[in-house]
Amino acid sequence: MLKIGRRFVVNARSLFTAFSLFRLRGDNLLYFQYVYPTLIMIVIFTVYHQWAKNYLVVDIDKVVASATTLMGVLVGFYIAALAAVTSFPNSNLDNIMAGKPTTLKERYSGKNEPISRRRFISILLGYCAFMSIMIFLGGSFSAAISISSAYKSPAFDWISCGYWVIYTWMISSLGIITLLCLHYLIDRMHRE
Repeated sequence: MLKIGRRFVVNARSLFTAFSLFRLRGDNLLYFQYVYPTLIMIVIFTVYHQWAKNYLVVDIDKVVASATTLMGVLVGFYIAALAAVTSFPNSNLDNIMAGKPTTLKERYSGKNEPISRRRFISILLGYCAFMSIMIFLGGSFSAAISISSAYKSPAFDWISCGYWVIYTWMISSLGIITLLCLHYLIDRMHRE
């Protein structure tokens, strides 16, 4: 029974390979992984709660519907870009990244192994594809289910707030990683 449980966990872990982004180690990667998405989320919530309710009418349902539609398109784009990068015939992509190379903390050994530009960009695009799918599902879930109750309860407010914090952070993270990926595809990929 223990062997079956272990096999289940190992196989389930494969479904979340896209989160390899958070096992990357590099000089400024922490900013892209956590700092920028969190700051953007805080700014969005601050602006919305401080000014939007008084000066702007924000239809959250329309914003979510637009984001969900966009994610449906972006999933295909990211997967196509991932396929292109993995098969692009450029030997420079297979070199270890210049300078102090970005490393990937291996799951089993715990060692930080230097990675190639191709693997780095593949990890970025894989994360973007996965996040697009999750945001698409989250937006669809939000459109289909309204979390409310006949009586006022702080628990429902906390659930709703938690959902929007996670959803906003995911969109912010996807935007930041997409911009980082574009930087590497536009500029860094073609350098020696």
